[in-house]
Amino acid sequence: MTMKFAVRPQLHGYDTFAAFTEAHTVTERDLIFTQRVLHDAFMKDTPAQTLFYDDFCGGEPTDVAVDEMLRAVRKLGFERLIAIGGGSILDCAKVLALDSDKTVAGLFAAGVQPGRKAGLLLIPTTCGTGCEVTCVSVFDFPSIGSKIGKGFDAGFADHAVLIDELLSKIPYHVFATSSADALVHALEIYLAPRASAYTDMFCMAAIRAILQGYMRIVQHGRDVIQQDAKAYLTASNMAGIALANVLAGGVHAIAMHFGSAHHVPHGEATRLFLPPVFKIYYEKAPDGKIADIARLIEDVVGVSDGGNPFDALDALLAAVVPTRRLGEYGMTAGDAGRYADKVIETQQRLLVNNYVPLSAQDIARVYSELM
Repeated sequence: MTMKFAVRPQLHGYDTFAAFTEAHTVTERDLIFTQRVLHDAFMKDTPAQTLFYDDFCGGEPTDVAVDEMLRAVRKLGFERLIAIGGGSILDCAKVLALDSDKTVAGLFAAGVQPGRKAGLLLIPTTCGTGCEVTCVSVFDFPSIGSKIGKGFDAGFADHAVLIDELLSKIPYHVFATSSADALVHALEIYLAPRASAYTDMFCMAAIRAILQGYMRIVQHGRDVIQQDAKAYLTASNMAGIALANVLAGGVHAIAMHFGSAHHVPHGEATRLFLPPVFKIYYEKAPDGKIADIARLIEDVVGVSDGGNPFDALDALLAAVVPTRRLGEYGMTAGDAGRYADKVIETQQRLLVNNYVPLSAQDIARVYSELM
């Protein structure tokens, strides 16, 4: 197997947004793409132009909403696009910065890889997707009933910037589900067939940091999150670096369809399916690389004698990132087989990265166990 590894954007870290604007000389020739609440909290004093995500979309981005953003941004003149927000905003920015007059459907067509028309800086306000260092954009396509991701060579930012202060306003649910998504990235990519010593290093560091942070929340309460902001941002970024080189697998594949069908935020969906998928992996091949993760869970979380480490992980997630049963989102027991078939049909890009193959029956079992 051949190996390829790269870190494309330059990485920067600052304590405050003001320190970032001074270091990067933000001017009226810049376009800040963000949410109004973030702009009002941190960015009022900047001379940059603004474009607000919430003027186009109230939830996760659809191809229709991004088409509206493209029409708006193509009327503006700017030299750098500075995107500040969660994964949805950063994913949109990668497309908004492309030098193309195509719609999202046209951009997502096979073989379409336009260049970039402006500089691109990506600044996360959650500690989850790590997409500030990836080139992939994921949008919901309601017409086909699923979320689809595509990597653009020009989608890599020039600069990825981590700012501790931006986590100070994050709602707990957003923190919890986004950090769980970072954990899923690291866990899945560590087990992926195309993982390398380099992705392994970033993944294991991210897994350990997030699990240690979760244990601190259990032991000391939610107030420790702000004390650990830098650690969470770094862990998410490390998982993102791994994701920029190796795609995620079955957890994301199953979550993509469910999230689209029931309008569930991405981080919440991946957190839902992490425990049952990894329990199947551990059941099928306990002596492979998953044994390394099992030992790490035992070391950080603790496992009773003879216990399943992924039961311990499940219990920790239930304490820190609580979720609902799938039926509460609107799924019915009869949907499991149909959903599994849809995952097989639409998510091969991710399923090929599974630790061990998941059949349609395995995927249906995952859905059924969470009903």
